[in-house]
Amino acid sequence: MIKQNLKKNNQPYLFRIKNNNDIPLLTKQTKITKEFSPLSGAETKYEPQKWNNPDVISSHNCYSYAMGHVLNKLTDKAQPGFSSGFNYVNDTNMTCKNFKKRLLKDNPGSYIENFENRCLDGFYKVFLALDVGNDYHWWKQDDTQYWSHKPGATEISKVDGNKRLIKNPLKSSRNFGLRNYDKPCFFACVHSDLTRTLEDIFEK
Repeated sequence: MIKQNLKKNNQPYLFRIKNNNDIPLLTKQTKITKEFSPLSGAETKYEPQKWNNPDVISSHNCYSYAMGHVLNKLTDKAQPGFSSGFNYVNDTNMTCKNFKKRLLKDNPGSYIENFENRCLDGFYKVFLALDVGNDYHWWKQDDTQYWSHKPGATEISKVDGNKRLIKNPLKSSRNFGLRNYDKPCFFACVHSDLTRTLEDIFEK
């Protein structure tokens, strides 16, 4: 539910979103009956020309892509929680629970959600999985109901490890050879306009 606080002159200045973030983290056995996750209308288009641009591709990673922003002056890849005061992700803190804390700080108003449920207006769905001890990876849902992702400094992709279109990243192949993201974490609803900017942090 969205509650809007108003100034005395009735001008809005803050949106406070109350949601239950106690939804259990995912497991390999999590059951999902729907083929597609319902759309909210805030999902973005799949735009290779935007994200595969030479000025963008090497500095933006899966997290930047999932948060929906191309940032000018970005000189280092965004790390979950870094703009909110967390340390960089490393082998010792690479857990689903830790990433959940980081996301909720980086993207105020974001919340954990089930695949079958529609996000609130203005929010779209992302998914996180881990190659524990090695790497993390984010996916986001596009306006076609299919999912896409950006593996590190490479081009964005709309296929899984088996070269199939992604209807549900939890049920798709997340084994890409050098990286196997076999530890699912959660689905979450995020709002790209509420994401903390990283331009000042990474600016030269």
